[in-house]
Amino acid sequence: MEIIKQGPLKRILLPAITLCVLLLQSPAHAALVSYSFTGSVGQVNGALLPTINPTSSVSGTFQFDNTLATGGNYPGVVTNMTLSVGGYTSSYAPGANTVSVLKGIDLGGGMLGDRWRLVTAATGAAVNGYTPSSFDLNLDREGSLFANTNLQNPPSLSSLTGTRWRLVFENAQGDLVRVQGSLNKLTAVPLPAAVILFGAGLISLVGLGAGGLRNLQRTQA
Repeated sequence: MEIIKQGPLKRILLPAITLCVLLLQSPAHAALVSYSFTGSVGQVNGALLPTINPTSSVSGTFQFDNTLATGGNYPGVVTNMTLSVGGYTSSYAPGANTVSVLKGIDLGGGMLGDRWRLVTAATGAAVNGYTPSSFDLNLDREGSLFANTNLQNPPSLSSLTGTRWRLVFENAQGDLVRVQGSLNKLTAVPLPAAVILFGAGLISLVGLGAGGLRNLQRTQA
């Protein structure tokens, strides 16, 4: 029986290449995208005053899995959300959530166009007996914006004719109140520096290992 021995170069390169491929193919690392936003309050129900008021600053984040899919409606892809309105904070809650990419729909006010929409269950502290139940975000463009309704990242604000965020609250009797407003900034959040450095370091390690072994082999020849 013949035994095939791997050289030292292959013993380093093969495991490293395998690890790189697994990292690139893992949905947990490759498909999640995060965004941050800022905005303003346009309307607030009186039941939420004074904890939340029309002059409150607005900021937040959301994260979803943008793995390519078709159909226009993508339930279960939202993985995180935070919303701060003044000193009040609401966050993502497990439950119903979806991202929708819609073409040629009624945007309200007699306008037809396209919409990118995110909806998720929400949680947070009670305000005068009302607790958060859902958060939604509409990014609208009168006329045509999307080439298709495939799952895709949100459009830039500069391409839109309207934006609206909304946080809905509910009390024990099932009564609903809300605070809502618009966005003035939407920014993609890059991968954490640790992830980028890990990838760069792994590639460098492979390169250095290969180069060092080649030099060693030349010296021994």
